[in-house]
Amino acid sequence: MRLKQRLIKEIEQLQPMELMIVQNFVQTLTRHPQPQTQGKRTGYLDTRKALAACQGNLSDDIMKEREERI
Repeated sequence: MRLKQRLIKEIEQLQPMELMIVQNFVQTLTRHPQPQTQGKRTGYLDTRKALAACQGNLSDDIMKEREERI
């Protein structure tokens, strides 16, 4: 229980912006992960099927598109 009391004392000394960061961190820690559905597990297969017809190297195409934007 001493740890909890020390944390509370430290939290009481934080600035509002720092409190927001702590709140986000606590919410991340206490959030329960959502169970994966079967569709998500095989989603990559759909992507591979869609990209199968593409010729060339996809990563090269992406890099060219990024260079054009810069």
